Amino acid sequence: MLGCLDGGTLSLEEVHRFRTATYIHNGQLCWDADSLYRGLEVGLDKARRHGPLHSVGIDSWGVDFGLLDEAGQFVTPPLHYRNGHGMRGLARGLLPLEEMHRLTGAQCLDINTVYQLLALAERNPELLDRTKSLLMISDLMTAHLTGKYVAEHTLASTSGLFDQKRGDWHWKLLSRLGLPEHIFPPVVMPGTVCGRLREAFRGNQDSETVVIAVGAHDTASAVAGLDLASDDAFLILGSWSLLGVENDTPIYDERTQCHGFGNEGGVDGTHRLIANINGLYLIQALRDSWEALYGVSLKYSDITEAARKTQVAESLRIDPNDERFFSSENMIHTIDLFCAEREITPPSGLGDYAVAIYRGLADQVAAKLDVLECVFERPVGRIHVGGGGSQDSVLCENIAMATGKPLCFGATEASAYGNVLMQCCGLGIVSSLSDARKLLPKRSV
Repeated sequence: MLGCLDGGTLSLEEVHRFRTATYIHNGQLCWDADSLYRGLEVGLDKARRHGPLHSVGIDSWGVDFGLLDEAGQFVTPPLHYRNGHGMRGLARGLLPLEEMHRLTGAQCLDINTVYQLLALAERNPELLDRTKSLLMISDLMTAHLTGKYVAEHTLASTSGLFDQKRGDWHWKLLSRLGLPEHIFPPVVMPGTVCGRLREAFRGNQDSETVVIAVGAHDTASAVAGLDLASDDAFLILGSWSLLGVENDTPIYDERTQCHGFGNEGGVDGTHRLIANINGLYLIQALRDSWEALYGVSLKYSDITEAARKTQVAESLRIDPNDERFFSSENMIHTIDLFCAEREITPPSGLGDYAVAIYRGLADQVAAKLDVLECVFERPVGRIHVGGGGSQDSVLCENIAMATGKPLCFGATEASAYGNVLMQCCGLGIVSSLSDARKLLPKRSV
């Protein structure tokens, strides 16, 4: 995405889109890092056709990482959090979820970096012996472009190895778990200039182009890219649904642990009290299953339209928290099995399956919103929606009905806007998040 600031208004233009490719290596689901590097490089080449680039900022999903040796090469391909190895790390019993949350404030998720590392340390300890640096996905891209190894704050906060009150790695926890402390790079805050593009990636006019640490966790960038009012809850609708509120300080106590909330670092000194809910991954998996079964090609708008036309019993809905929906090879079969176990009349068409998913997602958003208001005593006036799912009118209508709250809509590409806003801070164009958000284009409620 190319961000341009003209007359006090920020605009974005998509210049290149590429797949976050995966592959199977030794029976494990891995990210194709070389493909990600190539996509990044092609995007830079296309962006610089529009003129000199002042800066680059990179955001990505959290928890996943790569391990690099002394030569900067991967000691093993980066594993995908849906691979399931995090559950094996948790099963070792070295760090119960509740204790991890108490120490770090992170959400109680077995996909957290700490559990992935514990699984790797048990099965392949020699890999850690060969590792010089652990870099999370966005930090890998920054290192690729600049040669600088850093850990961006918001991304590190998703690891379950980060002391969110101190704003640094939880060194005592690392030592206790026997994880090598030297592989964790220094933490930098959003807005920090990490370095200039390496010569191999510069164009003729790019000698001064800098890479800036933004809210490198895409949720941090997405929330930064929403002009939140004080009584707004944010809802980022992507492959996950992420509901929460923005705070000045992290909150982790019995309430967060009991009700499935956690904390993540934000930009400009903010923190996010947040809950992960399964999201549009379910619709993506439904599309893949339908295409494989019937040999057709579907657009997401086809699924939305089918859902809008169907009429099914109110009881038809899934529970997205059911573990079988975390990673399903056949979403149609998984939903059928879920319904059969509960004696729910199963779906009979594409629209029925989609409605079952939409209702289940809306139910979960409503339940977590109720916790925010009743347990954390944070009255919510409206839900500020961002991310690609904000374009899914059927999903948003179900959420509005389930929560009883008005929805307002920020940028569809909220992460990209928040990314560019922090680049503006790093370049000195603006001095704070509140000033940066004034650059956002206005959207209607």
